Amino acid sequence: MNLWLLLLLVLSFSFILLMFTPIRYELGFANHNNFNLYGIIGQGFFFLLTLGKTAGRFDYKLRVFNIPCSLPRDSKDNKSKAYRPGSSSPLTLLRNLLHNKTYQPLLKLIRKLWHHGKPQRLQIKGQYGFNEPHNTSWANILLLLLSSDSPHYQIELEPVWDEEKFDIEAFLNGSITLAVVFWHLLVFLFSPPFWKFFMELSREHKQQKIK
Repeated sequence: MNLWLLLLLVLSFSFILLMFTPIRYELGFANHNNFNLYGIIGQGFFFLLTLGKTAGRFDYKLRVFNIPCSLPRDSKDNKSKAYRPGSSSPLTLLRNLLHNKTYQPLLKLIRKLWHHGKPQRLQIKGQYGFNEPHNTSWANILLLLLSSDSPHYQIELEPVWDEEKFDIEAFLNGSITLAVVFWHLLVFLFSPPFWKFFMELSREHKQQKIK
């Protein structure tokens, strides 16, 4: 009995850690003589995934509980499934989505998830230029409009007017907590518009089966 209780406590503690330990992500690229890209996603000691593309070669490393693992590779071509008469068409889904006003809590969900998981730091620096100087001028105006006073978002791009040039590097990072994502999903799934949407889809699906 004590052993089962201990096991239950360990599993409960591990679940709480999993839900409240932030998943941290980091993404960067550099375009100088060639294009290099890297990404890192990790959640404490639970897992760490590193991705990289250097000189046209893609590589990744995955560690789960600090144990190296390999990701499965699908050698078969993924074929898109044809629409079946018994399934709901995209137009039906869109009509029900608009009719039941499910888009309102859906947009709210997307906004909250973006606010929670948006990059905490963004840095872009380098030089850029187009063949046509007026295109460089328009890009410069656009960058001035997108510039931010926040010290966490820095855009330092210098225009080059006499040649085409894209010598740029960028970096961003942030974090996501599963408990927060799970809570926002629950609020969305238990909202009245979503239940109306779900019930109408179920009703139409049953009618199509009868036909």
